[in-house]
Amino acid sequence: MSVLVETKPAARRPLGVLAALPEELGDLIAAMRENGGMRTVTHGRRDYHVGSVHGVPCVVTLARIGKVAAAATVSALIHAFDVEAIVFAGVAGGVGRAVRIGDIVVSDALLQHDLDASPLFPRYEVPLLGVSRFNADPSLAARLADACERFVAEEGAMLAARFGTQLPRVHRGLVISGDRFVASAAEVEALRDALPDALAVEMEGAAIAQVCYEYGVPCAVVRTISDTADAHAAASFETFLSEIAGTYSAGILSRFLRDYAVT
Repeated sequence: MSVLVETKPAARRPLGVLAALPEELGDLIAAMRENGGMRTVTHGRRDYHVGSVHGVPCVVTLARIGKVAAAATVSALIHAFDVEAIVFAGVAGGVGRAVRIGDIVVSDALLQHDLDASPLFPRYEVPLLGVSRFNADPSLAARLADACERFVAEEGAMLAARFGTQLPRVHRGLVISGDRFVASAAEVEALRDALPDALAVEMEGAAIAQVCYEYGVPCAVVRTISDTADAHAAASFETFLSEIAGTYSAGILSRFLRDYAVT
């Protein structure tokens, strides 16, 4: 006589969602709190918010600014919270000539533009790893890009009118990272000359991608262009961060998470 044993499906591992600054998360933490059951765990001087939002179990936190801070945060997400994948949302400076303020860049690959251990290793290559460009997870990046396209189609005209920008466009390509806020036309031209396919410059993405690569965790990065990384970058960044960044992040992440919940 056989006995049927009822088994419960394994609980889904959480998705790690992070940004460098609070404004870049939009209303995500508030939405988690409203959903109920959210708890906050302090680990390594970071607050990790554990709960569910838009039907997806998540761990939401701030990476803070810079590559070391981002790498430390992602390592904790992987080892302390066992996330199944990682998504980073935030703002960046535009480097690609076709990239404008208010546009969105979804990373296909990420690279550290300030890493140079030559002549021991080729410029940009991570020593002993043999990699300079870290690919975003294709499926995760595609879902992010789709969420961005829907966000622009549904809210782009309103955003352009509200904030005085042009109609946003979505780009896919190389995002570069470094521990320096790029804020001069000369620096932008130097980056364009060295890395002509770079679309956006920021301070965390490539470090996140390297850690995820080393541990086999899927990741993707989405960046809204807050400035053109020139002499006006600091003022433009502050204005965009306070007035626009949260609106973009809320719109993109809510669409992404609702789609992610059913896959």
